[in-house]
Amino acid sequence: MELLLILFFVLCLIPDLSAQTTTSGGLTGVVSDPSHAVVPDAIVELRNIAKGTVQTAKTDGDGVYRFFFLAPGTYTLTVSHAGFRMEGEEIDVLLGPAGTRNITLRLEGTSATVKVTDEVPLLQAENGDVSTTMNLLQVSQVPNPGNDLSYIAQTAPGAIMNTDTLGAGNTPGNVSILGMPGTSNLFTINGMNDNSLFTNTNNSGALGMMLGQNEVEEASIVSNGYSAQFGGAAGSNINYVTKSGGNAFHGNAAFYWNGRVLNANDWIDNAQGIAKPFDIASQWAGSLGGRIIKDKLFFFFDTEGMHLVLPSATYVTLPSAAFESATMKNIDSIFGSMSASHKFYQEIFDLYNQTPGASKATAGGFGDSLGCNGWTNPNDPNDPKALGVGTPCAVHFFENSKLARR
Repeated sequence: MELLLILFFVLCLIPDLSAQTTTSGGLTGVVSDPSHAVVPDAIVELRNIAKGTVQTAKTDGDGVYRFFFLAPGTYTLTVSHAGFRMEGEEIDVLLGPAGTRNITLRLEGTSATVKVTDEVPLLQAENGDVSTTMNLLQVSQVPNPGNDLSYIAQTAPGAIMNTDTLGAGNTPGNVSILGMPGTSNLFTINGMNDNSLFTNTNNSGALGMMLGQNEVEEASIVSNGYSAQFGGAAGSNINYVTKSGGNAFHGNAAFYWNGRVLNANDWIDNAQGIAKPFDIASQWAGSLGGRIIKDKLFFFFDTEGMHLVLPSATYVTLPSAAFESATMKNIDSIFGSMSASHKFYQEIFDLYNQTPGASKATAGGFGDSLGCNGWTNPNDPNDPKALGVGTPCAVHFFENSKLARR
């Protein structure tokens, strides 16, 4: 009990604890006068422009103000004190480590507001986190193949596309940071673990992609020097915060398409004399957000999906007409031409013969001029070589089948 009390008082005496999480940011700074002396008891107000919510703080004896657990977004920061002009500016609060913004008050007079059109650079000096943050504009406009959420992490220093050998479950992870394998990253969305429990990699579909870029407000990649709120993986923490509603209604719609008309034929098809195969890739997203009760209750909705039809190179081997004839003759000699076996084999061969592309088949098999798989016993009546010397048992051709993903 005594140890807990001591720990409680120690924590209470530490004013600069890092107060942000994987889903929030923070803002701190010093308020001073024109002579650079600190200004205690100044009123600092932070207003969320989108939602209208307001937080207020006072500077302490050292002129320092602090705002904790802020949702990423654009805010209006105003500072006032008796005897000084009210100062204000717009500022972007980013996800992750708290930023610093110092304010200098001018002597009494007309209030002034400075509107900053570009993002205000924030100096982070409170901890050693090596963090890269991408805001909404960067997430939406930086080129991203397939709009894959994990691709955002590859913009961080020390990050590359993971090309390691496939691991457990054939999922090596999409990104490698600071030389660590793709299974050494922790993905979180709104603070919730989004890793696969089996492979410890990013949760994804059949293509290894993470959909959801259209709903992301900010992304933060913390790759070294973890503070207490991070950690859990040796490579990095990759954190996403989703958009939300606001007082103003907003939304978007996006559609991406790629198809055969935009793509060249591949070298295998060219070598086999096959025309450019059919392929299509389409991806869509749409969102809508707004208010239900002004300044109090909001909504946001997002939907995303994709449809891929990709050609898959296929080597097809079918029985030759001579092989089919010899097989049916052998079946009839044992079971009779009216037997169920005769009907079964005939249906199977009919299916083979109706295979798309069978009309362009070449005698023999791939790597075997006859396609007889090495059967050499001339005394076996079932031996395809009994068809006659040099008669092929099979025919073969190359085809592209369609592989669809949704």
